[in-house]
Amino acid sequence: MGWDGHRSDLYNSIPYYDHALSGSVDTEEPQVEICEDDPEALIRASNSSNRLHIEHDIILSPTYQVPVLYFTLRRDSHPGPLGIDEVYQYLVPDQYRRELQNVGVMGGISFGYHPQSGTPTFFVHPCNTADAMKEIAGQQRVTPEAYLITWLGMVGNRLSLHLPHELFATEGVQKPQGLS
Repeated sequence: MGWDGHRSDLYNSIPYYDHALSGSVDTEEPQVEICEDDPEALIRASNSSNRLHIEHDIILSPTYQVPVLYFTLRRDSHPGPLGIDEVYQYLVPDQYRRELQNVGVMGGISFGYHPQSGTPTFFVHPCNTADAMKEIAGQQRVTPEAYLITWLGMVGNRLSLHLPHELFATEGVQKPQGLS
């Protein structure tokens, strides 16, 4: 494929709604001016925000010889990474949940150790990636760039990681060879 051992880091931060923290969808705290003669009598509001942070890594699997999407999900107000239930709740769109939970066409979400850092992380298992990409490409020869864009579009959508529309613009931008 012409692509070996490179690591691509993608970072994302998204607001989320935690039913346990608020009774409304608005996560912004209202700005209220409080007057108090004794400043120590004021209780300061917590500065923790309702944001999720997702760290994505793309690493070539030496076993499967395909890219693998590794990701860690964290919340500002939580000391460590979040679990699989939160991954499905916040990242996986409804239409892909059953497929990922049942090891669908793209494999399932697995938990293991990051191949470079050794830290615990989630990843989309690459067992079916080569077959899925062959179905898409057919007998066409696909450039590494087109392969990676197609793969990331396919895998990323299942985890709410969307590619910019500019990658697929037809006017004034030349598409990577191999994309239809």
